[in-house]
Amino acid sequence: MKHRTHWMIATTLALAGFIGSARADDQQDVWKVEQQQWKLAAAKDTSWIDTMVHPNLRMWEAGSPMPRGKASLQHWARFDNSNSTTLEYELLPISTTITGNVAVVQYYYMLARENHKKERESVTGHYTDVLVKEGGKWLFIAWAGGDDPKK
Repeated sequence: MKHRTHWMIATTLALAGFIGSARADDQQDVWKVEQQQWKLAAAKDTSWIDTMVHPNLRMWEAGSPMPRGKASLQHWARFDNSNSTTLEYELLPISTTITGNVAVVQYYYMLARENHKKERESVTGHYTDVLVKEGGKWLFIAWAGGDDPKK
C-alpha cells in the first residue's frame, strides 16, 4: 500500500512538472508572437495583420472613441506608417496567463518615434492583448491599450 502511494505521488509530481513545462513553453511562444508583431510593425511591414491577427479581432486603442476590427486596422496601417517611424522600442512583460487555447498578455513599452515633420518623441504605454490558439498558431483576437497620457 505504501509503495502504491509513493508511486501515485511520484506520478502526480511528474505530471505536474510536465504540465508546468508545457505551460511555460506556451508562454514563451506567446511572448515570441508579441515580439514578432512589434518587430514587423516597427519595420512598417503590415503582413503581420494578415498572418497574426484573427478575423474576429476587436481592439480598442487609447484615444480611440470605440473599438475597431481587423478591416479598420488594415485600412489605417498605411496612413500610420506614412506618418510615423519607430526609432527604438523596448517591451517589458508584466504577465501572461494561459487557459486552454486563450492567452492574456500584459506588458509595458517604451518607444522612441519620429513623425513626418522629423520631430522626435519618447513615450511609454501598456497593452493587454488576448490571443487565441487556432491550428497550432497564436493569433491576436483582442487588445486594449496604447500610449500613456502625456504629463
